[in-house]
Amino acid sequence: SILERKGQVVLYGPPGTGKTYWAERAANDLAAMSAFGSTFEALDESEKEVVTGTDDTPGLVRLCCFHPAYGYEDFLEGYRPHTVKGAISFELRDGVFKQLCHDADQSPKRNYYLIVDEINRGDIPRIFGELLTILEKDKRGKRIILPVSQKVFTIPRNVFLIGTMNTADRSISLLDAALRRRFGFVEMMPDGSVLKDAVVGQVPLRAWFEALNEKIRQHVGRDARNLQIGHSYLMHSGVALKDIASLRRAVRDEIIPLLEEYCYEDFQTLRLILGELIVDVAQQRIRQHIFDDGQDDTFIDAILAPFDIPRTAAEQEPNDDDDTEEDDIGGNSGAGDES
Repeated sequence: SILERKGQVVLYGPPGTGKTYWAERAANDLAAMSAFGSTFEALDESEKEVVTGTDDTPGLVRLCCFHPAYGYEDFLEGYRPHTVKGAISFELRDGVFKQLCHDADQSPKRNYYLIVDEINRGDIPRIFGELLTILEKDKRGKRIILPVSQKVFTIPRNVFLIGTMNTADRSISLLDAALRRRFGFVEMMPDGSVLKDAVVGQVPLRAWFEALNEKIRQHVGRDARNLQIGHSYLMHSGVALKDIASLRRAVRDEIIPLLEEYCYEDFQTLRLILGELIVDVAQQRIRQHIFDDGQDDTFIDAILAPFDIPRTAAEQEPNDDDDTEEDDIGGNSGAGDES
């Protein structure tokens, strides 16, 4: 509904809440509906390729990622170096958004979607340039002259932008004001309900996950709400983790490093969140031995102790597939959502 009203939307929230996953899923379904009148999953393989594209042909849904070095020439147009017979010269090239607009203008009955991952990591005024003038829905079709090529350019009405924004990197309040006026915003927060009644090694995942985020909100300080842990850190292939080894890896390799970043060099605060069985304040380190093989009971006691959560007797059967690394799932495994 926001895309229909505004033409562009930003999904924002803490890491691991599924922003990139839902951006791609929504864009694929919307593009499929506009082109074939059906959801993406109901399409055959050739129709899906029209939506997502192939190695040689871009689709109705395209993806780019902003970063500090990303510029106007990457997004709209600019001169880029190339080699001709060993000599370097510069040629004018269309950026990802200009090419999308050109393709959309050629197929007005189909909707085109550009997903901009990590939109807050780029220099928005520099990247968008004069596009901010014509990005608004009621200005679609308005002509401007591009300063580099001196050609007329418009944004077709069948072009839509979906951005994702990790609020652990940058608060929404720090976004460029002109961008905020032109985009709609959908907040995506940690959701313990997706973990359902999952129990791993006698650890009730939802209760532990929600208690952990409550501790973060209490102790991390300013803007702690945006520094919570997303549910996807405790999921694999769209479902809750099912074995103790996967949970141990998620805590050791993803959750603890993220909390160490939030509590940079403040091991007292880190102890208040994770407990003294995990954090050695005197030595200013994490007690890594609790993650060793054969230390399952020690690990379970350590992660439950700070929250007064008792062990749960029921335990799910492990899934043989869970020996693999955590994937980007229904939340896109945390880091790099966010994505």
